[in-house]
Amino acid sequence: MTVSRAFWKIALKNIGTIILYTGLLIMFGTMNMSSGASTTQFEATKPTVVVFNHDKEAGVTKGLIEYLDKNAEIAKDYADDDRLKDALFYERVMLVLDIPEEYHQEFALGHEPELKMRSSSGYSAELAKVIVRRYLSAAKAYTSLGLNDEELRAKVEESLGNEIVVETASAADTSKYTVATRYFSFANYSILACVITIICLIMMSFNRLEVRKRNLVSSIEISKMNRVLLRNCCIYSLAVWLFFVAISFFVVGFDVMWGIHGLLYATNALIFSGCATTVAFLVSHFVNSQGAVSGMMNVIALGSSFLCGAFVPAEYLPDAVLAFAHIMPSYYFIDGSNKIMALEDYSFNSLLPVFVNMGIVLAFAIAFALITNYVSKKKQKIA
Repeated sequence: MTVSRAFWKIALKNIGTIILYTGLLIMFGTMNMSSGASTTQFEATKPTVVVFNHDKEAGVTKGLIEYLDKNAEIAKDYADDDRLKDALFYERVMLVLDIPEEYHQEFALGHEPELKMRSSSGYSAELAKVIVRRYLSAAKAYTSLGLNDEELRAKVEESLGNEIVVETASAADTSKYTVATRYFSFANYSILACVITIICLIMMSFNRLEVRKRNLVSSIEISKMNRVLLRNCCIYSLAVWLFFVAISFFVVGFDVMWGIHGLLYATNALIFSGCATTVAFLVSHFVNSQGAVSGMMNVIALGSSFLCGAFVPAEYLPDAVLAFAHIMPSYYFIDGSNKIMALEDYSFNSLLPVFVNMGIVLAFAIAFALITNYVSKKKQKIA
């Protein structure tokens, strides 16, 4: 039996694994499609904000709250922090504003006291932040005039007027790419699970002691066998990538995938699939049972998906978690998908952050390949 035939025979025996993770990807992609559909239409409504004021209602503090009351909906019934986090997650509240003690006094002295803001995602959350920053910028311009609190508020109110005119910097509608971004973010888990599980099981079969002894006395050279295995692993990973991209046309939509955005999403996923292949090769040197393969796959695929924003959007993860996630290629793959979603044009400056993320994932792949080569040589010497 040739090496290639043995490779694909083992792969086909585990076809159920591919079907399982493909089903999960389709299921979550379809759920995201239905949940994201309501956000594609603009509604001219006031954003809902929650204000926790620990300062006296005086000076710039009073003026800011009055300005928010005119231009936003101030919610009063969110004293419980867990309930507030849920409201942010489900976008019932767009912005939470924490005004510290003596804020108006520090502001009047020309200082820049910290104003803590927690926001949801989307247009309304950004509008809420613009409202706050707009008022504070105007107020700061008058602090050097030596006005009292009432005069300051009157001047700011006069300069800002009663309406906010919001002009879009571009006519591009990026909301339709939300489903694509969620689909490819969740693909982080599916790609890692399919590639690591199958490649590790195949390599484990070839690395069994009796098989290795048989191969040593066979006519085929070990170096040639390794090249054949590597080629077939790359073909397998490419097939997984093609399969998931083909499914994306039906889940995400032909209009998105049959364009430059779709090409960028697919290219980003292709580079990550290559990185997943090198990860699988490295892991295959440390596992010797099916249970160990399953355990390593769960640690890598599930762990990176939770920590890097595949399951929960990155904006809802703690800063410490995101800081740790920077050591994983999954972070740059998912962040790359988010940057692709935000593209409004295809100029070099706009595309540069996307290409940087792709380059980082490629660098991870090269690093894993070099480590695998070193480990392989060490194990051959020990053997």
